[in-house]
Amino acid sequence: MSRDRIQRLLLLASAIAVLATLATLVFIGLRIPDRFATDVWAAHYFHGTIPQPPFLAGSTLEVSSDRSPQVRELHFYVLGSDAGGRDLLALTARAVVPSLELVVLALIARMVLGIGVGFVIAAGTEPLRTIARSAGTWIAGFPYLALAVLVIQSFTGGPSTVAVPGRTRLIGFVVAIAVVGWRDVAELVASRMQWVDAQPFALGARAMGSSGLGLFRRHVWPYLRQALTIELSFQASAVLVLLAELGFLQYYLGGFTQLFEGIGQAAPSFQLATSPELGQMMSDVRLYLLRQEFAPALVPALTLALAALSFELLGRAIRGRTDLPT
Repeated sequence: MSRDRIQRLLLLASAIAVLATLATLVFIGLRIPDRFATDVWAAHYFHGTIPQPPFLAGSTLEVSSDRSPQVRELHFYVLGSDAGGRDLLALTARAVVPSLELVVLALIARMVLGIGVGFVIAAGTEPLRTIARSAGTWIAGFPYLALAVLVIQSFTGGPSTVAVPGRTRLIGFVVAIAVVGWRDVAELVASRMQWVDAQPFALGARAMGSSGLGLFRRHVWPYLRQALTIELSFQASAVLVLLAELGFLQYYLGGFTQLFEGIGQAAPSFQLATSPELGQMMSDVRLYLLRQEFAPALVPALTLALAALSFELLGRAIRGRTDLPT
């Protein structure tokens, strides 16, 4: 077995291990009752003190929710809690589902746009090719995060702290993520199609009368399919990172309730997500870090980072199998 093959197998095993670990944690988190991810919880006396949220990881506390203050429950916080006393494992697990839905929608939009532009570059008329490549050059020269923010603002009118959740914001996110990421997909499609077009087997197929969809299906698609599969993995990783960056800048999908600390609502306040995705869980990272409360910041950050890493490893593991012959 060659060294390159061993390296690919190790990368593939690492990607599967990371994804399996995340899937197991999500499964465990989803088994925790919903109320520990939605209600605001307060602790009662514990060893002579009243712990204040965020609760520490691994702590077992007697708590009661804002909905039923008279009812006390004993709860084990595996990874700790956020500022509202909500279980971080339960909260993060429930944030994974809408995050993956957003990633899938954004990837479909990005890949459709990129493949369409790639076809134009490879097979379109010269004016269309010039326009497509010029648009790609402009996109590449513009800071992608700033461009995504501008697109989202054009749909929602501002950051998520002032914008209303709903379908318009979802569309804004999908369009923004598609706009900032289609260029790499387009260049991949164009380069593969142009390479196949110059090969002797393609020239021979045309001489035998093959053209159009038949030529594409028999000779172009086999080289394009595997490359797009790998590119999809890399793009999924990029979308997850972009969601984290947007969330840090207060651009996310869900709504929130405000949690004030101190008298007169003058102290820094936390935004407790009502239907979170992982990007939104990054929105209060600054406040947690200023208070040196690291678990509420690290849990969603590590979840995003490990998910993005697993897709990156997966793409690298199978990348060598699709390199074009030289």
